Amino acid sequence: MSKSLSLMPLFLLEIAASVLFIMAFGLGNFLIFILMSVIFGVVLLVIFWNNMLEFQVRDFKSMLRQFSFVIAGFLLIFPGILTSIFGLMVLIFGLVLKTKPRKSQKANNEEIIDVEIIEDTK
Repeated sequence: MSKSLSLMPLFLLEIAASVLFIMAFGLGNFLIFILMSVIFGVVLLVIFWNNMLEFQVRDFKSMLRQFSFVIAGFLLIFPGILTSIFGLMVLIFGLVLKTKPRKSQKANNEEIIDVEIIEDTK
């Protein structure tokens, strides 16, 4: 007997969560939720693809943020209530990792001197 990871409990939990959502909010709201989740997941993956094509991954924090967008996008595309909730959690984690400007860059911006040019008229 080989031990393998079974996804059956995940599928059963997903079906139970979907049935509870439908009973609480209705089938129409469930379908709208799933459709919006899929659209949002596709948008996240398109944003990631654009950033990768433009090489906007600068450091480890930025790379981890982009990777969290990919995971969130895939979880949001997969239809279901639990996967959408996990996808939103991963997305929030990625948004928390927003990079802040370094102090040295901020100090350089404060040293800018405003100059006015006066033209000589002859």
